[in-house]
Amino acid sequence: MARSIALRPASAILRAMQRAFVTGASGFIGSAVVRELLADGVAVRVLMRRGADHKAISGLDVEVIEGDLLDAPALARGLAGCDACFHVAGMNKLYLRGPGDIRRMYEANERGAALVLKTAAMSGCTAIVHTSTVAILKQPPGRHATEDDLAPADELTVHYQRSKHAGEQKALQLAGEGAPVVIASPSAPMGPFDVKPTPTGRVVLDFLRRKMPGYMETGLNVIDVQDCARGHILAARKGTPGRRYLLAHANLSILEIFQLLADLTGIPAPSFKVPRFVGLMTGFFSELKAKATGREAAVPLAGVRMALKPMFYDNQRAVRELGLPTREVRQTLRRAAAWFVENGYVDKPPKELGRWND
Repeated sequence: MARSIALRPASAILRAMQRAFVTGASGFIGSAVVRELLADGVAVRVLMRRGADHKAISGLDVEVIEGDLLDAPALARGLAGCDACFHVAGMNKLYLRGPGDIRRMYEANERGAALVLKTAAMSGCTAIVHTSTVAILKQPPGRHATEDDLAPADELTVHYQRSKHAGEQKALQLAGEGAPVVIASPSAPMGPFDVKPTPTGRVVLDFLRRKMPGYMETGLNVIDVQDCARGHILAARKGTPGRRYLLAHANLSILEIFQLLADLTGIPAPSFKVPRFVGLMTGFFSELKAKATGREAAVPLAGVRMALKPMFYDNQRAVRELGLPTREVRQTLRRAAAWFVENGYVDKPPKELGRWND
């Protein structure tokens, strides 16, 4: 390790940033982090794989370094002269075709994370943020999960969860050695520029397309993607190395989300509650079809299993120590829906949404 850094309380340090390196900039959260950094006047370099889709950062003033998470020379080039690193990239597929996909997931989420973070520390970055996930937390009885509710690795049944858990352990190990690594754990971001779109974005998009005939009795925590990105920057500036921060906001049932979307759009919310076994069977047969056709599973079974449990979180550490902003969830849903309409993903709903950036 290039340097040893004494850990100090979050209130005692405010790190300045002039140039930042961002992985995962082609994704939803990563591109939002890039936009927030540029808005702050920070020069940005991004790591992009050869042939990657640049749509999420199209038109942004960034320097592109071509390479992947295991490309040590590319990482060294990208991090040269940077005082901050945001490692947002990772493989988040829930449907894996076989051993090859599983191996690639651990290479990205564990080995790749370790290499990026270690290279950042050796390059002299004074602020390093590792993007983890709330999916590796357990849901305690009687309260919402906090940063201290990390699930044991052997209790995680989905490769995405297990690989992200392993990657976070690498980050914490580096922090224990003195690297200025802070953990950011987003919940379910929604909002504009969801170009792919993500699973949470598809909730909004499928509702607008009237493809939600029913709902499952579950829930999730929603945060605006711009607030989530700002949380990453606040973690870099103010977070305590080795500490985990939940970038989360509103705990809502799926039905409550649909009811908000119905009020915003004029499209009726689904009234039929889908039984749990129907959701599981849908995932099972979706994966059978995917194996037969060679295509992605429309409803991955792992995703159904994760979604059956409400994923509710307490964001007070991030609010208290970082000043995490949390805009009203109704506004977040409106922005997400309006962006999809403005960018031709779906026709206008019965009610006027306004512009996404109003």
